[in-house]
Amino acid sequence: MRTFFTVTALAAAALLLAGCRSDNLSKDSITQIIRSGSRPIQAEAKSDDYVIRQGDQIKLEVWGYPEFNTETVVKELGTVTIPNIGEVSAAGLTKDQFRQQVMTKLAEYIQGEVKLSLAVISAIPQKITIIGAVTRQENYPLSNEVTLVEALSMAGGTTPESDLRAVKILRGGLSSQPIEVDLTYYVEQGNIESIPIVRPGDTIWVPRNENLMRELSLYFRDVIFIFGFFQLFN
Repeated sequence: MRTFFTVTALAAAALLLAGCRSDNLSKDSITQIIRSGSRPIQAEAKSDDYVIRQGDQIKLEVWGYPEFNTETVVKELGTVTIPNIGEVSAAGLTKDQFRQQVMTKLAEYIQGEVKLSLAVISAIPQKITIIGAVTRQENYPLSNEVTLVEALSMAGGTTPESDLRAVKILRGGLSSQPIEVDLTYYVEQGNIESIPIVRPGDTIWVPRNENLMRELSLYFRDVIFIFGFFQLFN
């Protein structure tokens, strides 16, 4: 009976490990991407929906008209000073709204098409929170959108027990509906470019993979039941 129990257990373990091989291959691929796919996180707020705040740095360049160029800070009153134009409201406006306002002002001085370059650097460090099965659970500064892979690389990557099929992005508070991401799907489909974006303020949760232990537990429960059944007739 011991031989039966041992052989059965080894066979089940072999089947479970074989079934996990494809998952491990995908996970290894994702791990390599996470470790090699990171890039320096820029301080510039690139999103046009970014709301300008007091203390933010503004860099404005008007193509062909350097007399309007400026690099300044949003004042306590929420305005910035643009050469030859004067005070312009900035705080409380999105980056796109501020750009349109400046272009309207410039149209009073420039005939024809107005082209300008606008960069905003946030004075208030924004962050994302990464928790769960990652190397370093922490709050990380972030003022620009990045891919989920890049965000995970900031946390040193995922751990061996992470469940990459059920990563969650919490956006708009813990009460909001999480964005569920199956990273292995994107790798298997060769569609890395479509991995969801992480935004400042998001919380990323990487759960631990408990499927293997659960399957082993259920298996050994059945084995013990069968073993006890045979014992009754011996």
